[in-house]
Formats: sequence, C-alpha cells, structure tokens
Amino acid sequence: MDEGWSDAEIRALRERIAMERRRAERKTVARRKQPRPLVPRREVRRPAGTISRRRRLAS
Repeated sequence: MDEGWSDAEIRALRERIAMERRRAERKTVARRKQPRPLVPRREVRRPAGTISRRRRLAS
C-alpha cells in the first residue's frame, strides 16, 4: 500500500498553511493598530429645497 501524497494534495496543504499564516498576520497587525478617535462632524445647515440661481449667486 502506497502512503505517498499526490501533488494536488501537497499543493492544497501548502495553500491552506499560507492562508492561515496570512490570517494570523492580519490579526496581529489589526491588534497593533490603534483605532482612530472619533471626531464629531460639523453641522452643515443647508436649505431642504433647491435654491434658485439668482439667490445662489446673491449669497
């Protein structure tokens, strides 16, 4: 009985190991990165409707 691995099986195993490594690296990088502080948005007051061209140019 032959216990050898086929090329496809070896390739699949290597890919899975590489994906697990990448996932672990991303996790550590995400842990290292500090979250950005939330900055409150400035309120912008705009009229609800459309502005006529004459009024827009006057302001």
